[in-house]
Amino acid sequence: FNMKNIKFITIIIFITVITIISTKSISAQSVLPLTVGPARQQITVNPGELAAFSVKFYNDSPTPIFGIVKVADFVVQDKEGSPRIIEDATQASPRFSASAWVTLPYDRMSIPANDKTLVQASLTVPKDARPGGRYIAVYFEPSTAVPQAVNDEAAGQGVSPRIASLLYIRVAGAITESALVNNLFTKSFYEYGPIKVDSEILNRGDYHIRPRGVLSLTDPWGGLVEQAPLKEENIFPDAVRSYENMLGSKWMIGQYKVTLVASYGEKGQVLTRSIYFWAFPWKIASVIALSLIIALLFGRSLYMRLAV
Repeated sequence: FNMKNIKFITIIIFITVITIISTKSISAQSVLPLTVGPARQQITVNPGELAAFSVKFYNDSPTPIFGIVKVADFVVQDKEGSPRIIEDATQASPRFSASAWVTLPYDRMSIPANDKTLVQASLTVPKDARPGGRYIAVYFEPSTAVPQAVNDEAAGQGVSPRIASLLYIRVAGAITESALVNNLFTKSFYEYGPIKVDSEILNRGDYHIRPRGVLSLTDPWGGLVEQAPLKEENIFPDAVRSYENMLGSKWMIGQYKVTLVASYGEKGQVLTRSIYFWAFPWKIASVIALSLIIALLFGRSLYMRLAV
C-alpha cells in the first residue's frame, strides 16, 4: 500500500465509526418516549370532601400515541418499595383502597406528537372514610406498540408500556403510627472487617412512614467506632423496607455491638435494636503465635548450646 491508499482507508474507518456512534445515539433518543408528571404526589383530604388533582402525560415521539387511561389501587409488597398495581379493585384491601373514589374525565385519550395531555381527575371522599393512607395510581397504557428499549438488542422493538403517576391520599383524622425493627442481622464471626449489616423495618400503621435512623458500631470497651445512616425511604402500611450498610475497619478484635436507632411518624417515635458479633484475624494471629513459639524454641536451643 502507498500513502494515498493508507489515507483513504483511514478516512473510511473514521467515517464508519462516526456513523455507528451517531446511529446508536439516534436509537437511544428514539426510545422511551412516554413520561408522566408528577411521578408521585400527596394530598390531604377530609371525610366527605370533594377534591381534585391532575396528571400530565408527555409524548416525546414524532407520532401521536393513543391508549387507555385508568385509575387503580396499588400496594408495595417487596422489600425494595416497588409498587404493584392491583388490576381487580375487589382484590384491594378496603383499608387502603381509594380507586372507587376517583372519577376520570375519559377512559381513552391521545397524546399529540411531541406534546402532552392533561388529565384532571376528581376525588370524592366518603363521609365515613377511615383516617389514614390510601394509595392509587393513574396510568396510561398505549393501545398500539411504542418503541422502547430494554437493551441494545431490543432497541426499536414495539412494546406496550404502562406509565403511572402515584397518588398518596391522607384522610385527615387520628391515625395509628406503629413500626418495628423486623430484622437486624450480621454474621456472628468475622476474620476481617468491614462487616455487612442487614436490617428491616416493618410499618404496622395507617399511613406510610419515612424513618430517619443510624447504625452505630461500638468496640468491646463501649467506644464508638463508626456510624452509618439508614437511607431515607417511604415504608407503606403492612410493608417491610430492607437496608444494607457496611461498618467497621479491616482490623477488629473482640466482641462488637451494632445498634440501630431510628425515629418515625409525626410524634417522633423511636425504634431501637442491638446485636453482637465477634471479630478476630485468627490466621494472622496463628502465624504470629507460631512464629513466636519457633523464635522462643530457637532462642532456648541457642542458649542451651552456649551455656554448655
